[in-house]
Amino acid sequence: MARGAVRNFETALGAIGVLALIITGILVTGWNPLPNVTNWWEKVADSTSKLSTPDTTWTERVGGQPSAAIVAGDTTVIVMRGTIEARSLSTGTVLWQKEADWAGVAGDGVNAVAIYGRRGQGLTALDPGSGSERWKDKDVVGAWTYRGTVLTIACGGLSDCTLAARSPRDGAQVWKLTLPGIGRVLNGANSDLLGTQVMAEAYRDAISAMPNKIPTMLGFPVEQKVRVVDTEHGKLLREEQPSNTARVVVAGGHVLVSTATPKDGSCRYSLEARDPSTGKSLWKKDGYDLRTASGAGCEQRRDPSGSDTVLVATRGDNREVFLSPRDGHEMWAGAEGDEIVAADSDYGLVRTEGGKTLAVVGFERGGRLWQQTVPPKADVAVSRYAVLVRDSHEGSCTRTNRRAAACSWTRKPPPMSSASASTA
Repeated sequence: MARGAVRNFETALGAIGVLALIITGILVTGWNPLPNVTNWWEKVADSTSKLSTPDTTWTERVGGQPSAAIVAGDTTVIVMRGTIEARSLSTGTVLWQKEADWAGVAGDGVNAVAIYGRRGQGLTALDPGSGSERWKDKDVVGAWTYRGTVLTIACGGLSDCTLAARSPRDGAQVWKLTLPGIGRVLNGANSDLLGTQVMAEAYRDAISAMPNKIPTMLGFPVEQKVRVVDTEHGKLLREEQPSNTARVVVAGGHVLVSTATPKDGSCRYSLEARDPSTGKSLWKKDGYDLRTASGAGCEQRRDPSGSDTVLVATRGDNREVFLSPRDGHEMWAGAEGDEIVAADSDYGLVRTEGGKTLAVVGFERGGRLWQQTVPPKADVAVSRYAVLVRDSHEGSCTRTNRRAAACSWTRKPPPMSSASASTA
């Protein structure tokens, strides 16, 4: 203990001596280090405060944690907990703001609307630019937002709710049907349905918030059953019963049953597509893992990744593939070591060469469109308009054309509590 105390005392004396030398040098030479330190700090602050190169058109801090920011016409509609607001796409100025328990954006172009709901007050659809009311339904408790449709659910009691398809612009009813069971649990905006889930390493919430084309068939989870709805004709077709080892989802216009059974310490997989009207088996494939099961008992806990027309799966030889839910054929198969990291209905993103290269697969032809070197730890995603690459060290590479092979690197992405827009 005595030796340790001596060493600590000697270290302290050494530090004091170094500090004394620095102070002596400053007094003798008259050198003032503060301006240089200040200049260095200003350069660092200026560099890190820029969100992108070139600069965004505007950057504003919003009042809460945004869950989504969607461009609708000349506005950016921002959804936060308890609030929905619209800002000018050119200036960032707040155009209007509403209190909301849940909210979203539906429609496309001139038909786009901002919708929000309040408990006990129903749903209101607003013009994104002016905030004026387009239409309203006081009985609605939840809604799903699509590019050409708003699906609303209204429940007069605890069970047997009314599901309706409406025109986003004016709320005109296209069809309605009775959804048996306790459908009130499907309240709020875009409650989870039994289909595919967005696959993306980054920007998952932003991509999910963008209105997509409504699938021809949807699966509604009600009372531990899957109720299949034909969205083109407004018909309730049938119901399916999942189990601990069988996951039932609706994709590609079919009912898909992904089965995983434990055997010899692992899971054995099979995938079957059924007719949504009759339940007749249409095709079946063994050995394809949709990544829906986990645990020693192969319990089914997740929906498959992909889109309504594309499934992400792992083949029996551990190679990752894109499958068509319509007929079960392989749309693309990766080489050994290739990793599928994102997909939508048109394109898939694949990491190759140990994650150093990002390849884009086009589903129309089933081959690679282009590839680009990216940081191995960068997060990637594909949206309706662009392939996005985000890396906390290198920056973000935003592609405005998913078919072309050019990108520009920007600085670190903006914090989640900020909203920004760029017309570049």
